[in-house]
Amino acid sequence: MSPGPALLPSWPLSLGAVTALGLLHLGLHLAPGTGLGLETNLLLFAANLYVAYGGWLVVRAGRLGAGLGFAAGYLALLGLVLLWLERESLFVLLAIAWASVYRVALLRWLLVLFVLCYVVLQPYAFECFLPLGLGALAVHGYRRLGADPFRVACLSLGLFVLAALLLPILHLLIQDSPQTLAATLVRADVLAALGTSLLSAGLATLLVMLGGVPLAYALARGRLRGRAAVEVMVDLPILIPQSVVGVAILVLLGPGSPLGRGLEAAGLGVTGRFAGVVLAQAFVSYPFLVKAAMTAFEGVPAALEDASRTLGAGPGATFWRVSLPLAARGVLTGAALAFARAVSEFGALLLVAPQPETGPVLVHRAFLQGGVGDSRPIAVLLVLVCLWVFVLLQFGRGLLPGAPRSWGTGAGEGRA
Repeated sequence: MSPGPALLPSWPLSLGAVTALGLLHLGLHLAPGTGLGLETNLLLFAANLYVAYGGWLVVRAGRLGAGLGFAAGYLALLGLVLLWLERESLFVLLAIAWASVYRVALLRWLLVLFVLCYVVLQPYAFECFLPLGLGALAVHGYRRLGADPFRVACLSLGLFVLAALLLPILHLLIQDSPQTLAATLVRADVLAALGTSLLSAGLATLLVMLGGVPLAYALARGRLRGRAAVEVMVDLPILIPQSVVGVAILVLLGPGSPLGRGLEAAGLGVTGRFAGVVLAQAFVSYPFLVKAAMTAFEGVPAALEDASRTLGAGPGATFWRVSLPLAARGVLTGAALAFARAVSEFGALLLVAPQPETGPVLVHRAFLQGGVGDSRPIAVLLVLVCLWVFVLLQFGRGLLPGAPRSWGTGAGEGRA
């Protein structure tokens, strides 16, 4: 079925547009010094004809401003791709894409980002387009939910800064081929370092959970005098530089201290041993678990705990059967953050326990011995392993129950 009059312009206008475009490209073909052959001009003629039809559809919808934007985008493609880069085939593809997606706002902005990244931001096109494209999808969804322009602007700015901060990591992840990463992964020192990182970080996370979850529950539920001071002490491992943490552990537990000599005599020393790795990782990861668990327990409705106590359950049974299951998602989020922080610890380990080597310490040694080229694939593997474990923990979090939202009144109310 042929298109109706609602889709096509009148035949005199169509004939005039085709004739004008044909004469233009014929002139470009005959003009000396253009460098455009007959086949190239025919290809450009077909693409420009399609673009003209797309522009006519935009203007016909009664949106003169949109038509001007359509023309401005086309001229920008013409200047960037055809005149500056001299990439005729790429210009044809992008021009056709522009005419096809312009009337859909999301696709139009994604195409603009694509052109900016792959034409202007080379050679960092992929690592720039990926976060910016995902950010554009997020902003579009936020606008569709009815967010006001100020909040949309805040989200856009925040996501742009986040994309800029993530750019080094994204660029790192695409530097080495899968074959290089596979060859690096089978090295004995890399396997040992990754295994040490995962095992020590897992033990450190369990250690901080044993002491951190009860403290978080007590702070969330009790009217503790001096709670602000306790929270400041919980945050101290975040505030203290890593090198200072290492020095502090050595002063207390190093071979030159009385306690350290006693531990060495008993075979329980921490300097240069696996126990020292776990201790340093537990110290720096403790606040992340406690703060997340506190927020989770504060979100559990106090009315549910009161109901449990009314039915005869004691404080311990209420904690295990009501409070902890409902706060499990937040606690597991804190555990994931604590694990990630433990795996990434470097400064304190370099002073307290450089052996056995963890992943960050091995990256540092490889950098000192062979520069960026030797340390890069190990760093990529460490990032991939940590991301995979973090994804698994987040997936497990989604399988756990959460506090019911309908009990918002009274949530987080403290009791003496």
